[in-house]
Amino acid sequence: MTKNVREEVITLLQNDFIKEQLFMIGNAIAKVLQNVIITSTEELPVVYGETPIEIKEFIARKKIKGCSQGTVYQYQKVLEGFCAYIKKDVKEVKDIDVLMYLDFAKTKKQLSDRTLDTRRLILSSFYTFLHDTGKISINPLKSIDRIKFVEKKRQALTDIELEKIRNACITPREKALFEVLYSTGCRVSEVTGLKWSDIDWQNRSVKVLGKGKKERTVFFNAKSLIALQNYKNSRKDEEDIIFIGERNCSSCIKKCTMEKIIRDLGKRAKINRPVFPHLIRHTFATNMFIHGANIYEVSQILGHTKIETTKIYVKTNDDMLRNSHRKCLV
Repeated sequence: MTKNVREEVITLLQNDFIKEQLFMIGNAIAKVLQNVIITSTEELPVVYGETPIEIKEFIARKKIKGCSQGTVYQYQKVLEGFCAYIKKDVKEVKDIDVLMYLDFAKTKKQLSDRTLDTRRLILSSFYTFLHDTGKISINPLKSIDRIKFVEKKRQALTDIELEKIRNACITPREKALFEVLYSTGCRVSEVTGLKWSDIDWQNRSVKVLGKGKKERTVFFNAKSLIALQNYKNSRKDEEDIIFIGERNCSSCIKKCTMEKIIRDLGKRAKINRPVFPHLIRHTFATNMFIHGANIYEVSQILGHTKIETTKIYVKTNDDMLRNSHRKCLV
C-alpha cells in the first residue's frame, strides 16, 4: 500500500516537476513512510460501537408498523448480537456468515432449535427489507433453510385447574385480573391500559387495542363482571385505570407485574406446571372452540389476522372429532 501511495503522488506531480525532482520526491516519500502501515478505508473493519444505520431504519419501520415494544426489543437485540459476531458491514454478509452465526449460537450458547429458527426468521426479515429497498442485490437468507424443531403441544388448563386458580385468588385485584384474562382471551399488553370508562357494562364488552394498533371488541362473562365490580368497590381511589399498583395508585401495573401475579397464582394453586397469561389465553381459545364457537369467531376475538395463527391455539382431539361426527351424521 505504501508503494501505491508513492506512485500515485509521483503521477499527480509529473507535469509540474522534472524527472530528477520527481526522483527526489519519491525517495523522500519512501523514507517518511518506511515504518508506516497504510490501510485502505475499504479494508478497515466496521466499528460496531453504534448500531448500523440499516438496523436503525429497520427498527424504526417496525415501530411505525405498530409492532409491540417486546417484539421491537427482540428484533433489535438479535440484530445487534449478529453484528457483534460477524464484525463486518451488514450489507456485505454472505450466507456462510449466517450459517456460522447460527452454528455458534447452537454449539457455544446452546440455544434450542426453536430459538435458533426464531433468530433465522428475524435475520430473514431484516435482509428481505435490505433487498426490497435496493440496499443489497442478493438476499443471503434465501439459501438458509428453516430450522426444524419438535413443537411442544401446549395443553390448556383443565376445569379443575381453572377452579384451583380461582380459589387461590386472595385479593380482589388478583381475582379480577384472572377472570378478565380468561373471559376476554386478551393478551397481557391489551389489559394493562384498560380503563373503567372503557367498559360497556350493559353489553358486557370492552374495546381493546391489539397488535398493529388494531381495535377489537372482547367480552366479559358473569364471573369477570362480578370480580371487576368487587375490585372496584374495594378501591378507595378515583383513578380511571383498572389495574393499578398496590402502592402507587396513579399508574397501571406493568406487563411483567401481571405475569408475576398469574405465575404466583399457579404456584399457590399447586398446579404442577407453569401458569402464565398466554396459557390462560390458550385455554380461553380451546374452551370457546370446544363449546361450539367456530375457528373464525375465535380468531376474531383473539385478534388474529391469519386463521393459521388461531389453529396453533386450537388443537382438535379425538373426543372433539367424535362429537362433531355424531352431530353431523345419523
